[in-house]
Amino acid sequence: MNKQNPCDIMVFGAHPDDLEIGAGGLVAREVSLGRKVVLVDLTQGEMASNGTPEERIVEAQNAADILGVSDRVNLKLPDSRLTVSEEFLEPVVRVIRRFKPKVLIAPDNNDRHPDHIAASGLVTQAMFISGLWKRYSDIPAHRPARLFYYFLHYTREPSFVVDITKVHQTKQRAIMAHVSQFGTWPGQNPTELPHLLKRIQSRNGYLGSLIKVEYGEGYYSPEPLKVRDMLQII
Repeated sequence: MNKQNPCDIMVFGAHPDDLEIGAGGLVAREVSLGRKVVLVDLTQGEMASNGTPEERIVEAQNAADILGVSDRVNLKLPDSRLTVSEEFLEPVVRVIRRFKPKVLIAPDNNDRHPDHIAASGLVTQAMFISGLWKRYSDIPAHRPARLFYYFLHYTREPSFVVDITKVHQTKQRAIMAHVSQFGTWPGQNPTELPHLLKRIQSRNGYLGSLIKVEYGEGYYSPEPLKVRDMLQII
């Protein structure tokens, strides 16, 4: 029997730094509001140019501690080989049913990295399958209420923008906790990641400007958002 307390929000990333880049501000903000947030990394990022899987697991937990989340799970699916398949859908469904989130957040499928695209598809299908009682019937079915997508390499017109001004520095520190990816040292394999932080900050500044704040994160919703009180959105 599952005795895990339900969480409010579950955020997925293909690799152990994706969700900090795209949704770290939202995570920090929701935690500050008393919400229970669970982070799920699909892979250990073992194909990265720098950093071992063991190092990356430690970095991911350090980032989780900075963000203040209650749990961080790594499903240990194969990096650079993610596909939307039965083999990979089952562990995603099971982690959704384990924590019973109200809201799922995943990478947008408009991206240059095949793993990000696959992660988006995996979570999208898993959300639906998780609500089917006859699939993996040894654990009770659960379907979250909503699924939203965050942006990584590319940005589309957001459905909504979250004000992350107060937690922007927390997001920056969480990203930099992945020191094997964003740090610099002699002899490292060259990548674009050490130079990415400024681009992330610039994008968050632009998205913030759309809602007249200093920093924001954009999210895409495939379905219309329900408004119960017009004054809540001004």
